[in-house]
This record gives sequence, C-alpha cells and structure tokens, in this order.
Amino acid sequence: MPEIASPSRSSAASPAVRATERTNTEGTLRAVIYLRVSTMGQVNTDYDTDGFSIAAQRDACRKKAESMGAVVVDEYVDKGESARKADRPALQTMLHRLTEERDIHLVITFKVDRIARNRDDDVAINIAIRQAGARLVSVSENIDETPSGKLLHALMSGVAEFYSANLSHEVSKKMAEKAKKGGTLTRAPVGYMNVRDHLEDREVRTVAIDPDRAPLVIWAIEAYATGNYTISQLHDELVARGMTTRAGAKAGKPIGRSQVAQMLTNRYYLGYVTHKGIEYPGRHEPLIDPVTWARVQAILDGNRQGEKQRKFPHYLKGTIVCGRCGSRLSFSRSRGRHGGLYDYFFCLAHQMKRNDCDLPNLTAYEVEDAIEAYYERLHLPADRADRLRELVDEALVTHTAHARAEQKRQDRRIQKLTRETDKLLQLHYTGDFPVDVIVAEQQRIRREMDEAINAREAASADTDEIRTNLNAALKRLDNPKATYGDLGPVARKHMNQAFFDYIAVDLEGITQAKLSDSYAAILADDLIPRLEKELSNPDLHGLGRGSRELAMVGAEGLEPPTSAL
Repeated sequence: MPEIASPSRSSAASPAVRATERTNTEGTLRAVIYLRVSTMGQVNTDYDTDGFSIAAQRDACRKKAESMGAVVVDEYVDKGESARKADRPALQTMLHRLTEERDIHLVITFKVDRIARNRDDDVAINIAIRQAGARLVSVSENIDETPSGKLLHALMSGVAEFYSANLSHEVSKKMAEKAKKGGTLTRAPVGYMNVRDHLEDREVRTVAIDPDRAPLVIWAIEAYATGNYTISQLHDELVARGMTTRAGAKAGKPIGRSQVAQMLTNRYYLGYVTHKGIEYPGRHEPLIDPVTWARVQAILDGNRQGEKQRKFPHYLKGTIVCGRCGSRLSFSRSRGRHGGLYDYFFCLAHQMKRNDCDLPNLTAYEVEDAIEAYYERLHLPADRADRLRELVDEALVTHTAHARAEQKRQDRRIQKLTRETDKLLQLHYTGDFPVDVIVAEQQRIRREMDEAINAREAASADTDEIRTNLNAALKRLDNPKATYGDLGPVARKHMNQAFFDYIAVDLEGITQAKLSDSYAAILADDLIPRLEKELSNPDLHGLGRGSRELAMVGAEGLEPPTSAL
C-alpha cells in the first residue's frame, strides 16, 4: 500500500467551500477531486499556472460531482508528477486525509490513469480509498462497484500501465530502426554538425562535417596514433591551436581534457553508430581510417595501468536469484588461463560475505539454456488458447457496447458545442453581446470541447487496445520456448520480466520459478471453468473475477516495462 504522508494539504478549499462544508445537511455526498499533469512542460504551456489540462480536468470533475448530487469539499493537485510512482505529494496528502478524517464519500478524478499507471499502485490506492469509506469515480470511464464496473476499472488500469510501458518501448523501437539505417541518434560529436536540409517540401535532419573543427579532430587522432603524445599533451596542443567545443550554446569554450579522451574511443569517427551496445554502419562520413584507429586503440590499451573492474550487462540480471539464499545474482566476465573469455553469474551475498551462502560461480550459457528450456513448461495448448479467446470476446461485449454508446454521446456533444460556437460568433458579428461575455462563453466552450474530445478518444481506443493486448498475450503462450529462443537480448529481458517475478538457479539448474500474478492466472487449471461459470451467470452480466484476471494478463503481456540493458 502506498505510504501515507504527513497531514499537510497540498491544496486547500476556498473559504466559500469550507463554509458550504460546514452547512451541509446530513446525508449529502461529500467529494474530493484529484487532478494531475505529468510534466512541468504541461504546467507551463498556458497562462494558467495550473497547467493546460488542469482547468479542463477540474471543470469536468466538478460537473461529475454535480451530476451525482455531491458537494466538492476539497481538491488535490499534483503538478509535473508521473503516475508511475505513488509517492506524489498531493496524492499522499489526500490518502492521509481520507484515512484520518473519514469524512469523504467520493474521490473524483478525470481518468483512471490520473491516479496510477502502475497496476500494483492502482490496487493499493483503491484499497486505501475503500478502507476509508470512500469510492473512486472516473469522469471518463464508467467504473463502479458492479462486476462490469470492476472489470472496466481493471482493464483501464492495465491499459494505462501498458500505455506507459509501450510508449517507452515505441521510442526505443524507433531509435533502434534509425540506428539500423545508420542514422545519428543523439547530437553529433565535435567535428560534426547537426544540420537541416530541405528536400522538396520535406525537412530532412542529417549530419555534416564541421569545416572548422573536423581538421583538428583528424589531426588529434592521427597525432596520438604516432605514440608521441599523451592525452594531456594532446589536449594542450588542441587548445593552443584554437580547438573549441562544437557550435551551439557553449560555442567558443576551449575543449576539455575529458572530451579529448572520449574522442579517442568514440567509434563514430570511424563511421559507426551505436544503440544499446549494438554497432551499425552510419550514414555519416568517417573522419578516421581503420588502420589509424587500430593504432590509437593499441596505444590506449598499452597505456592503461591495470584493467579497471567493469560492470557487464546481461538480460537475465534482475530476474535470476540464488537458489540457496535467494539473493540477487550478478554477471561478470573474466579472461581464462588460455586467453578466452569466461561469462558467469555469481551470488552477491556470497561474494560480499553477507551470509553463509556457498553457491559457486554458474556458467552463463548453462543458466541461459536452462531458462530457455523451462519455457516449454509454459506452453498453452491451442484448443485452450482458442477457448480463452472466445471467452475474452464474450466478456468484452458489455464493455464494447458501452464504449460505442459513449462515442455517440460525445459526438452529439461535440456537434452541439460546434453549433454554439457558430452561434456565438454570429452574435459577436452583429454586436448584440458584450465582448467580455463572448470571451467567457468561448472559454467555456473550449473547456467543454476539450473534455468531450478527450472522452471520445478514450472510449474509441480502449476496446481495440484491450482485445489486441489479450490476444497478443495468448499468442505468446502458443509456443513460448520458440518465441523466447527467437528473441534478442533486450526482448528476452522484457519477456522474462513479464512472465516471472523471479527464477532461482543452482548448480543443477532451476530450483524454483515464480510466475507473475498475471501469467499464473492464465495458466491456472481452473481459469476456463471459472470464466464459463461467470459468463453463464446473468447476475454478473458476463463479467467477473476470472475475466478481470484474463484482461490484466492482456494489458501487461504484450510488452513488459522497457528497461535498457
């Protein structure tokens, strides 16, 4: 459960609201509003210091409270705070108030993902709200305490988490595609310039050689290849020759010694780009030939006094634990007696003598093979997967109907607001209305239009996304061993994180593998009977606990959280 903060409030209600609070008659629903924008950029995108979207959220939440016959007694605003974490100041203050004062019936937010984009946090926060005698209300989603409402809440929570993780994944995927095509992913190093060209009606961003600094970079690397310069001497000579940092905010500043050292090891000058440790031929023109580069590296290797301890990445780090003491396993690489490299895992607790663990080093490829083989146990027979897909489609019927109805409702609302806008302009042209009234009405219409468009967008996207995610998760289980075997290191890391909480390994292989809650649910022997029972129960309207579990699998199973190796 999220830690509850001290009782100081991030936002206090106005004196008028406080007066209303004191004079409420017994039995009136009392509500608080929770508002959030995720970046400071959103906070500073308008003259309104609350941020561009806070005002629209507030207006929508207050209208929702009014429609439910509730009085808003307070609001809590987190500005520039991500929903990936639960330790947001205003959220914690609100939870503390609910727990301590127990005077609130409703917690109203614009959308479920304003509260959390992490399913674990969503569950913990909602438990805290319910234990305080209140319930969560979303303006954009029809969540309530009915079975269908609970399912929708679970689906929205899962979709929010998937959206957050998938956004990161999509950015990473686009970066990888650009690297594969030889594109420069970041600002070009000294000696090059980021430029913009215009090709017909398109703007093309590319990299060109810096005519002022490139000759000095070439001289420096070739000079170091002779063995006649140390890095410090090379730096001094470059500064004497007028070498400055690349064009931009710090143009004119003499190059630093660390930049010279980086120049000698940056393979971009050799014509390569690197993404997540993988090197690709770049589209930019190299400054250095391979022979000169090899000489430079040989000199650098010879000048190093002893090899520094390095941390090596591996896609199993963070997933595997010691089968004897449960501590985390780390990865390292050593050079053997005959010059070859030896990759292995070791128990951190054993190495640091934190306990009496005696696990020896485990050969990396043996651990890798054992985990790949273990995926065979997770195979889901095709007939069972097909049946689960049928049950998923049936369970989503109610949600689909609601989403379509909501889209139509928002379409009518948008059309109505558009007519109001046209009529208002006509009144303005005739001069029948004061300017301040026109301005105020336009602001109101814009707020309501934003709310309607956002609500329609949410309704139109949810069903397809949920269905796609669920089907992708089930497809992954058709032949998980083959799927895992075809993946690269980063994708394997993602798949391990989605399927397992942890995998314990020892000399004999895997001693225990704890599946994540989602995949433990989908692989449970009694899932299909429970789903069939729920869907045959008219009181549940085809939606129940089993359906929620299956929906959560789909929401998280398409792509687990992205984390770089």
